[in-house]
Amino acid sequence: MEPWRLEKVSKCFNCGKEVSQIIEIFPNQAYITCSNCGAKRYYIIRRIGIENEDIIIKEKNKKHKYDIWSLSKIAVCFNCKKEYVQEILITETKLIVRCKNCGFTRVYQFHILEIK
Repeated sequence: MEPWRLEKVSKCFNCGKEVSQIIEIFPNQAYITCSNCGAKRYYIIRRIGIENEDIIIKEKNKKHKYDIWSLSKIAVCFNCKKEYVQEILITETKLIVRCKNCGFTRVYQFHILEIK
């Protein structure tokens, strides 16, 4: 799987500026880096499997300290091998990627924070 690179304009938790947050998703880890101050959040894979869409809905309905980000990307699914919408949900503690076609889901857990 080729790494994914996405951007989301949002207020940085560290510098407080409304700037692009660079999201890089790999099969076993993910990073979110502030384009202004370089603060980086690291997420590591915790589990994979077939999940129904409740996993996204339940996470969206939880109370969070920071805004959650809901993104999507059209990409070839690692499991079903079809090009389909991949749902991406990012919170302060989790990053979830789920194929809308087959339900294949990767759940990443927040690991460490690096502040430049």
